[in-house]
Amino acid sequence: MSDLPLDTALVNPELAEASLIVDYLYDHPEFFLEHPELVSRLRLPHQQRGVVSLVERQLELQREKIRSLEDDITRLMGIARQNEQIFYALNDLHLQLLKAADQTALLEALQAFTAQMPHVQGCVLVDLQQKTDQVAQLQLILQRRLSGKTYYFGRMNRDEMAALFEPHIHSVSLQLLKLSEEQQFLLAFGSDSDEHFQPGMDTLFLDHLAKLVLAVLPSYVAA
Repeated sequence: MSDLPLDTALVNPELAEASLIVDYLYDHPEFFLEHPELVSRLRLPHQQRGVVSLVERQLELQREKIRSLEDDITRLMGIARQNEQIFYALNDLHLQLLKAADQTALLEALQAFTAQMPHVQGCVLVDLQQKTDQVAQLQLILQRRLSGKTYYFGRMNRDEMAALFEPHIHSVSLQLLKLSEEQQFLLAFGSDSDEHFQPGMDTLFLDHLAKLVLAVLPSYVAA
């Protein structure tokens, strides 16, 4: 409903009259149903086509709404296909982990899993108890990126990225796996897309993956 100031109405009576029309149409939405002959005579300005009828404008808005809904459906179908792909990849990983005889076979199973994942090109599993230069650098990265959290999603600087992946990797998922406070592993996935791993991502599949890996790690560590 319009809210035209009194002084504006006094100075510009035409604007006041238009305001009354707007108020009336708001209060009587059935007006054009009772006067259908007016609908075909109304003309609306249009950026590309000059002037169009109300009916044409309504049809155009409906088409735009339909296109928007179709885009939403396409996007949701794409997400569903990706989730299905990840689900089957996790099933395959589960079977491979059951067959794995040592930590090398575990890493091979994770690499095979990565190959089935959409938009993921790298996977690294690092034992953080090892006394290596890489682990020393990773400890600094974990302090900066995880800081008490279980996950980090997003981009890292060049030096940080070089500690885990080749230069073509642009965004990462870092996941801390704990057998105990003393026995921890870093599981990292990398994508060549800047936008694939982003803060706030859902962790449902990664949570399940962590449970699978943690279930088999103790026997490999002991070996």
